Amino acid sequence: MRYQDTGIRTALAFALILSLFLVLGCKKKEAEKKKEIRAVPVITGQVSLRNVEYELDQVGTLEASHEVTLRSAIEGHVTDILFEEGKEVKKGEILVRLDAAKIQAEIRNLEARMEQLKIRLENKKRTLQRYAPLIKKDLISQQQFDDLLSETKEIDAEIIQAKANLARQKELLSYTVIKAPFDGVAGARIFSVGHYLRVGDPVVTIVTLDPLEIAFHAPEKFKSDLFVGQDVVLTVDSYPDRRFTGKIFFISPRVDVDTRSFLVKAQVSNNKPLLNPGMFARVRVITEVHEKALTVPWESVIQTEEEASIYVLEGEVARKVVVRLGKTTPDWAEILTADLSPGTPVILEGKFAVKDGTKVEVKK
Repeated sequence: MRYQDTGIRTALAFALILSLFLVLGCKKKEAEKKKEIRAVPVITGQVSLRNVEYELDQVGTLEASHEVTLRSAIEGHVTDILFEEGKEVKKGEILVRLDAAKIQAEIRNLEARMEQLKIRLENKKRTLQRYAPLIKKDLISQQQFDDLLSETKEIDAEIIQAKANLARQKELLSYTVIKAPFDGVAGARIFSVGHYLRVGDPVVTIVTLDPLEIAFHAPEKFKSDLFVGQDVVLTVDSYPDRRFTGKIFFISPRVDVDTRSFLVKAQVSNNKPLLNPGMFARVRVITEVHEKALTVPWESVIQTEEEASIYVLEGEVARKVVVRLGKTTPDWAEILTADLSPGTPVILEGKFAVKDGTKVEVKK
């Protein structure tokens, strides 16, 4: 009887353990099932359209379109300084005068000398007219006539030389007045009244500040993208928040074989003026525009060595889309190849937690 009771207890214990395993197994399956259908929380953005601009970014140095250092063409003392440092001057405006007293005296002497020579020449010519019929009658010798003719020619030659000397002195007189050759801004004053200038000494530098020019080199692949009249935008460190505009006026017909680049020059408006020659500037030229291009937030892009991809939403399911990127910025990326529509949701946060076909839940 004891053996029978023991068998019954063993069977009951086995049945209890089996039931316990069945219950635990069902609960585990239910937990796994719940785990499988749990949606992944994500934050989304969307596909949008925008005009995407492709740019050439280069650097260069600003230069004056016209700049000249005026130098003294004669020797002399400075009598007047009529310009102000850093102030605008107009073309033809007198900047400096030199002492012209000696030159003016020489001009007066030459003018008087010419008058004397002209009087002598007239007398000689009248004498020649009187001698002409006399020589035919042998009343004067041929030698006398020839001597008088030679004197007339010598006086004529002296007059020609005096005229040349007078013209030279008048030219020197013009050099005593130094004028601005074009509209611009005067540079620093480097001497005072009374200073003695020698030939070739610098007087003042005149610079045109509006417009300025900038030269930069562009890689040869941009040769077909640039043209005369094309807009450029400049930035300088002195005014980081300002943009200065200009236009290309020269494109070199030759590509440098060493750098594989070509020279480009642009004129930059500077009517304030805020820019100065010698400033370092960054140049931006828009070379191409993709109008109404598809773009996505940069946060949505997943890049690996093999491909770039994004996850879009189809209802509550994530779908992987392999894409080819165009221009990228810290905020967005251009999509060149993908069948997407504007407004399509794309996953921003949570993109690494999903796979193709994963159920998701959009969080705000």
